[in-house]
Amino acid sequence: MYKKKLPFLIFFLSINSLFVSSPDWVVNENEFQHTMTLVAKLNLDGTQLIGPEDKVGAFVGEECRGVSGLTYVQSKNSYYAYLTIFSNTQGEKITFKLYDKAKNKITVVSKSIPFTINEHKGNLTQSYSIAEPALSKVAELVSFHFSQVPSISTVTSGEKIQIAISENFTKSALKPVFTLSKGAKIFEKGIEQKSGEMTKDFSTVVSYLVLSEDESEMKNYQIQVNLISNAALFYKKDAVCSAPGAIKVVSKQEGMAVQLWENGKEVSNKIVSNGMALFPEVGVGTYIASIGNERKVIEIKLKEK
Repeated sequence: MYKKKLPFLIFFLSINSLFVSSPDWVVNENEFQHTMTLVAKLNLDGTQLIGPEDKVGAFVGEECRGVSGLTYVQSKNSYYAYLTIFSNTQGEKITFKLYDKAKNKITVVSKSIPFTINEHKGNLTQSYSIAEPALSKVAELVSFHFSQVPSISTVTSGEKIQIAISENFTKSALKPVFTLSKGAKIFEKGIEQKSGEMTKDFSTVVSYLVLSEDESEMKNYQIQVNLISNAALFYKKDAVCSAPGAIKVVSKQEGMAVQLWENGKEVSNKIVSNGMALFPEVGVGTYIASIGNERKVIEIKLKEK
């Protein structure tokens, strides 16, 4: 009978080690001379911890060096851990553990940090992320255009984006449609924006802040909208076997220069004559054709006969 119960007991103990009562993490603060502080958000399996008994512990080895529950901040409508970490030694490796009361589970966090005397990390706008698995650090505005308003061209230079639209539309009432890097959020004047929901005035440059999923990275994007009259039309012919392709730009802007770029270098320059500029011998590759403020990415492919 004893032998039959033993495997079950071992199994029970192994499972029970994952699901524990609220941990009694305690720090003897009088033993330490120095501190560092964090304002952090806690995230487990992609979900922010917000429970009144959820907590984070900071450790050196198995010795607890800091512990914090969560505080609700109404102005941010979010929960933060105000964590103080104690040490006597600069550079000690600090690891973290999360306690999720709803699952009654302790999770070891993969990320660690060195102890830095008197350092403070995180604030209510860009909190420090303690998460398992780690959240994305990328803050990118991947794409940006307007609902029911086709873009004639979009030119991106770092965090500055110029979008050209037809003069048949107005800049004062445009509805942005955008995509962001994984988990990122976008704000305009402190208000989080949702793609395709809000109509805005783009008569002047509009600034957007993009915040990464882990809140460690924030980028300031500047969106400028230009109205284009007599918009140019761009055509291409793909290459066939040994015959090169061609690019044609049709425009009413007679005498205007048209540039053809490849890999950041100008490879050709034509003048609009009789309503068009023709680039007759273009090899396989990706090009940018530009005329005035208009830009068009054109890919010449190799087609079989």
